[in-house]
Amino acid sequence: MVDDWRRTVAETSVDAVVIANGTDQHIEVALEAARCGKHLFIEKPLSHVLEGVEPLLAQVDERRLIVEAGFILRFHPNLRWIQQNLRSGELGELMHLRASVGQWLPDWRPGTDHRQAYSARRARGGGVIFDLIHELDIAHWLAGPVVDVAAMTRHVDCLEIETEAVAQIGLRMAGGALAQVHLDYVRPGYGRDMEIVCRHGVLCWDYVRGTVRLERAGSQPEIVHRVPDGFERNTMFRDHMTHFLRRVAGSGGDAASPLQDAVHVLRIALASHQSTSERRHVAISGYSTSKAPHP
Repeated sequence: MVDDWRRTVAETSVDAVVIANGTDQHIEVALEAARCGKHLFIEKPLSHVLEGVEPLLAQVDERRLIVEAGFILRFHPNLRWIQQNLRSGELGELMHLRASVGQWLPDWRPGTDHRQAYSARRARGGGVIFDLIHELDIAHWLAGPVVDVAAMTRHVDCLEIETEAVAQIGLRMAGGALAQVHLDYVRPGYGRDMEIVCRHGVLCWDYVRGTVRLERAGSQPEIVHRVPDGFERNTMFRDHMTHFLRRVAGSGGDAASPLQDAVHVLRIALASHQSTSERRHVAISGYSTSKAPHP
């Protein structure tokens, strides 16, 4: 424990800072650490607002800092396989994507009151759009960048929270593909899956089973990829942090989850809130960096 984190960041000789505090505090700490020349691992989402993002980008660029955003699903073995398969073009043009995740919010953190957690508070970056932002990142990573957003949300009174508990988000990609992202705090049991429809086949991901199923016209569905023996959720955290620390140590390599991607996904989340509030499509612009190669 420290009494003054700013003084600690400025005066210690550490090379990097892991930012895993509240969503509403990410940018403040990241910007201070960047000004001190520290490399950054920033938990998702990057923030719940855009204030401070441009100064952070400027500091990172000026000081040539190494940054990873904590989108750990980019290290899920099934999704890595899917990303490589899509890149190969074997299944032809990606037409549309559907991603879904949900779990009953009171079951998330046993022994705590969900009504007092950040998930329940708008000002702290709560609500399913920010809380379950991984699916927006997956859509951007696999099929994006996203250029247009149309969203609807629902509050659920029995949860006694001020934030949205269900979100249905429609996305249009620069290449023409469409995506539907479903996020919720109300599913009785945990579920996470995705369907990717391409010209010559359909890839179906089941997170719980750890499988990818391929469906083709005129053929029986087949399991084409499984997570390796011993894989667990923590494996993704470990692999991502290992990748980050190797980059900090000077081994080179591209960012697996670049800061520019985290900014773009934040813009998608904010556009989703704007869309549901104003009941209209919201265009997104400003994504100029190329997709980073997969680790």
